[in-house]
Amino acid sequence: MASGMVGITDALGVRVSRDVSDDLWRLAYMRGHVDIDHARPFVDRLYTGTLVYAHAIDTERTLVVVDGGDRLVATVGRFPQLPRIASAVRLVGAYDGEATWKLLVDEPFRLAAEVHFERQPVAPGDRRWVESLRGAVALIRTAEVGRRDRLAVERRAQPTLSADTALDVMLRERTEAIRRDAERQSDYTALERLQLAEARASRSSSSSAERNRGIALETELVRARQARFDAAVSERMQLLRETASSLRDQAHKIAAHNRSTRDALARIEGAYAESLARSAAAFAAIPQLDALERAPFVVDGLDTPPSGLDDATRAHELLRAIALLVRALPRSRTLIAV
Repeated sequence: MASGMVGITDALGVRVSRDVSDDLWRLAYMRGHVDIDHARPFVDRLYTGTLVYAHAIDTERTLVVVDGGDRLVATVGRFPQLPRIASAVRLVGAYDGEATWKLLVDEPFRLAAEVHFERQPVAPGDRRWVESLRGAVALIRTAEVGRRDRLAVERRAQPTLSADTALDVMLRERTEAIRRDAERQSDYTALERLQLAEARASRSSSSSAERNRGIALETELVRARQARFDAAVSERMQLLRETASSLRDQAHKIAAHNRSTRDALARIEGAYAESLARSAAAFAAIPQLDALERAPFVVDGLDTPPSGLDDATRAHELLRAIALLVRALPRSRTLIAV
């Protein structure tokens, strides 16, 4: 690894312009580094951190600087699509006919604002973006409370779940019900119970003729009841077979109704959990904004809070942008003699 501006100049093949040179030295100073290391690409070499500077050298080459916390790394490469400054990135060494760098984006900075890590906040309005973010966080917290109230109302308006019974279970229940009804309808009458008791007593007689008469009477009574039971079951089962198609439609309708209700409940519960997470992230952003009050960089385009923060996606993007800005705060504060 060649060190400092000499290595960057060697990589470009030309002398770095005065403006770019000033930006790089201010960047190193404000982020607490002694110098900027020039990283040459080697396979499997990796630098992880925040994209803090990018400058197009020509139509093909771009100078990028990544701050990994303990080291400020600059390199020149062909990067067709650069993310916004303040994005979380990785510089990965690769080989594509020659040693080269690939810039992989771990999390892009999606906020519609320009971050300048090479600029020191000196003017009174250079800190206005922090107050705009405070107002945005307050708007998000208010919007999320209203969102959860609406979700609670929608949750209470959902229909109750019906007994979700499969068709075979429904048919089995109907068959058991038919059997119980047939048993009640074909039960022995009072007279038949007396005759059955008399027949069973005759079966215990010492006379064979009396025993045979008791057996014949009991058999006749049992067969008569079985015939009544078979007739009752046959009639009801025929009716069940005729209505099986309607039962199938009913089972499908119940299943579709329950699926629709469960999908709606899952969506509501998921949205409610996401809203709670955004509220927690907004609450956690309050002390983070205190830390950003002393940030050694400037954010342009945030004179007022962004619009549309009642939209969940825009609110999430703003909260993640705050997290990326906090991550971009310098982690090393080397004393530099000036």
